[in-house]
Amino acid sequence: MRWLALDVGARRVGVALCDSQEQVVTPHGSFPFSSPQDLAARVRPWVAEWGVEGVVVGVPTTRLGASRGEVRARAVVAALRAVLAIAVVEWDEAGTSEEAHQLLAQRGLPARQWRDKVDALAASLLLERFLASRRCNSGSDVRGG
Repeated sequence: MRWLALDVGARRVGVALCDSQEQVVTPHGSFPFSSPQDLAARVRPWVAEWGVEGVVVGVPTTRLGASRGEVRARAVVAALRAVLAIAVVEWDEAGTSEEAHQLLAQRGLPARQWRDKVDALAASLLLERFLASRRCNSGSDVRGG
């Protein structure tokens, strides 16, 4: 099953995609975030073009459940569910951006070039974790991390 992952931040959205065998995850860049509805409108044609069968949205979970990031990500999930006829899954994104920053630093990439790469890399890490959980659960209908 081909999945699209979205790492939704206050300013940018990172995008990653996996192959239909759920083995290879590829970063697909990032773009500015303006609103949940605009994001859903942008994603909709990708679903058909790329043969996407499910979307994973990273949700930063906190104990109180009401951080700005959580509210924003859940609004994106609702907007996607309103326009897509495929699975839209919330997944805990804890630590993906920090890990992406560490990986870019380890690769020796200058910090000035991170902005264009960190969000897509975070989306890739999110999707890799989601797919690993699906494999551990024998591909069952995984709903959250």
